[in-house]
Amino acid sequence: MTRKFLELAVTPNVLAVQAAMGHESRLRPLDTPLEADRLTESEVAFLESRDSFYLATVSETGWPYV
Repeated sequence: MTRKFLELAVTPNVLAVQAAMGHESRLRPLDTPLEADRLTESEVAFLESRDSFYLATVSETGWPYV
């Protein structure tokens, strides 16, 4: 899966809460910007084979966060 997801899901507030709870995040966003955010053929095939979708919540940036 693309790495762009980390920029959407792991915000500074998420990292702050994790640190406050004593958990260092392994999901720190990368410092280098990413040019492309495309799904791989494998991910496309997986999504096309599904007939349902589950969404848990939205992040503080407004993006889906499961």
